[in-house]
Amino acid sequence: MAKKNDDFFVEKKPWSKVKDELLGCYLKPYVAKILYTRKPLAYVDCFAGKGKFDDGNPGSPLIALDIFKQGLASTKLDGKARIGAAFIDLNYASDLETNLHDYPGVKIVPGAYEDTIEDLLKSKTGCNVFLYIDPYGIKALDCSKFDAFANGQFNTIELLINMNSFGFIREGCRVMGQKFKMDDTFFDDLVEYDPTRLEASDKSVEALNQIAGGDYWKSIIEQYASGKIDGYKAEEYFSEQYCQRLSESYTYVLNMPIRIQQNQHPKYRMIHATNHPDGCVLMADNICNRWELLKDIQTGGQMSLFETDMNNQIIDAAQIRDQVIDHFSQCDSWTSLTEAEAVFFVKHGAICKSGEIGKVLKSLEKEGRLAVDRTPAFSEKTKKPTAFMTEGHGQTVSVKWVK
Repeated sequence: MAKKNDDFFVEKKPWSKVKDELLGCYLKPYVAKILYTRKPLAYVDCFAGKGKFDDGNPGSPLIALDIFKQGLASTKLDGKARIGAAFIDLNYASDLETNLHDYPGVKIVPGAYEDTIEDLLKSKTGCNVFLYIDPYGIKALDCSKFDAFANGQFNTIELLINMNSFGFIREGCRVMGQKFKMDDTFFDDLVEYDPTRLEASDKSVEALNQIAGGDYWKSIIEQYASGKIDGYKAEEYFSEQYCQRLSESYTYVLNMPIRIQQNQHPKYRMIHATNHPDGCVLMADNICNRWELLKDIQTGGQMSLFETDMNNQIIDAAQIRDQVIDHFSQCDSWTSLTEAEAVFFVKHGAICKSGEIGKVLKSLEKEGRLAVDRTPAFSEKTKKPTAFMTEGHGQTVSVKWVK
């Protein structure tokens, strides 16, 4: 593959549409919810590109800005809602200026993400921060920066990271002098603008350690090279351990495998990290909703967004009920419903919507197996006991398993 793909922005490819649909459809409910914290939202697209593809399709900057415009127009905070959007790009700052000129107040940051992000976030103390990190290769994904973001003095912080996990396995093999057993055509439908290519050296090993946040990847490459596991299992192991590493700084980490074609193994991962349970639940619901909202893309491009489980098997209602019972039976003291749901999704993945969990919990409540404490406990209008199973908008729900 070429060092840089000058045709990258000529037309928007199906896999790019998948990423942007996931981002855009999450931002809509996220913005509607986050503005009511009455704290400013600082949004940063860390690898913004041109903002628009040459074929006229919007890139992630235009998608986000349109959502922010709609969100601000529909909010009822009397003009007190504030969103600051910044777009970083090393090569296309002038294109961004042109393509985003209809959006006043937008900050264009020329330069590399890794060189500019700390200064950009210094002034965001107390803000809600959302970072969209969709790099041109893997080399900019320094895990120590993600740790630092988590320790920043922000009101909330969320990361949505595109991790080219197979690209990492490829470079891990190269750096450790092992053969990557998949030919270059494996990456033909996942074109990178600037693919990372490292040579075998101590410096390259350290670079991969910084990306991964440790050297756990070495044993995975060794298992792959020895034939104990295949490339797909190596990618799976790496993704799992990468998320475990992120969980040292972020309580809720969701790993979303993305397949370009139906029945394929994942080509890359979208990873969502936050310390706020409501963000995790919102993203899990968003992943589930993609099946319907991405129907046209999936049919036209023969794509499937994510795996329901590691064997690509659909999990039925009975399985979901069993997993919900197993999980919530461990709530031996009063636990926030949202927190319990977020932990469920981290453990099992986005196998269902939070509403489906709520239905199971309501049935368990009727059976006397689950105690539920709701605030408000009674409806203001009817004076009858409330029965909601969601939190937010002045509602709280705590649950406890009845032994």
